[in-house]
Amino acid sequence: MILLKIMAAKLTCKLVFMLLFCSVLGKQAKGQEYPWSLQYVMNMYIINPAFVGIGDQSGLMVSTRTSWVGIAKSPLSEQFSYHTPIKYQTSGLGLIIRNMNIGREKQLFLTADYSYQVRVDMNHYLRFGMRAGVVDFSNNMTDYQLYPDLIPDLEFTSDVRLFFMSTFGLGTVFYNENYFISLSIPQVINNTFNVNSNAYSSTREFQTAYLSGGYIFKMNHGIRLRPNLLMIGIKNKPICFDAAALIYLPFDLQLGLNLRSNGELCISGQYLLKNGMRIGYAADYAMVQDIRKYQLGTYEFVVGYDFNLTKRKYLKPIYF
Repeated sequence: MILLKIMAAKLTCKLVFMLLFCSVLGKQAKGQEYPWSLQYVMNMYIINPAFVGIGDQSGLMVSTRTSWVGIAKSPLSEQFSYHTPIKYQTSGLGLIIRNMNIGREKQLFLTADYSYQVRVDMNHYLRFGMRAGVVDFSNNMTDYQLYPDLIPDLEFTSDVRLFFMSTFGLGTVFYNENYFISLSIPQVINNTFNVNSNAYSSTREFQTAYLSGGYIFKMNHGIRLRPNLLMIGIKNKPICFDAAALIYLPFDLQLGLNLRSNGELCISGQYLLKNGMRIGYAADYAMVQDIRKYQLGTYEFVVGYDFNLTKRKYLKPIYF
């Protein structure tokens, strides 16, 4: 078991170095997709439903994210989520309501998560997760002003309306108290629809796979360090990377740093209050000059509340 932990730690360090190297080489990469939440590292259930109910506590979270500040009609995302363990952590339930506005395009997600845990041995566990729900999609194409001379465009002569599209995703995570390996596909159903004989994709999450891993290093004075690796595969697009490091300080403060292969840098922090509330903030900046000069960054604010439904006196800490 000790040998397994050492091998996992060495592998994590090697992957961190590899992803940092790829981040530098991939600064000019285009068309890459990252999890919509800047603070997914602190809330892994956002990208993988198998993490729902992995700890002892239930939780509520409300977040808002403003992308590319300084650009008119820049994307705005808002989310409410709830997650809870059931049956002594062998399974869990979750609910996510997410509203996304991109220009005049609007997406409203209502999804439910379920996870189930299998014990592999005395220290290792395997969890499976499922996410299902509906999406309300609309885009007021006729409101776009494309040309200064008011010449109409045939592709924008009718609005897009589609209600209650299906969404379905799967995920799994193998873990113990020190490390985890996660794989998920948030959307395995490819919803497409036709408007004026042209196919429009209803959301950018289709056919995207997330492979992630992290290791918890125990340091002096109760400090924990967690490097986190994320590889994102999208059909017909190059693989992109997100190398992150998260540090847990003994006075309930968490600080994070992400380096991404599209040339973006994200810093984040989250503070846990004594009454169970948590407050988080993250800022994402483009390090590539030709992108940075057009916008002032992306910002996310999170408020959450954790509570103990099981009434246990001792709650085992979970660092992912």
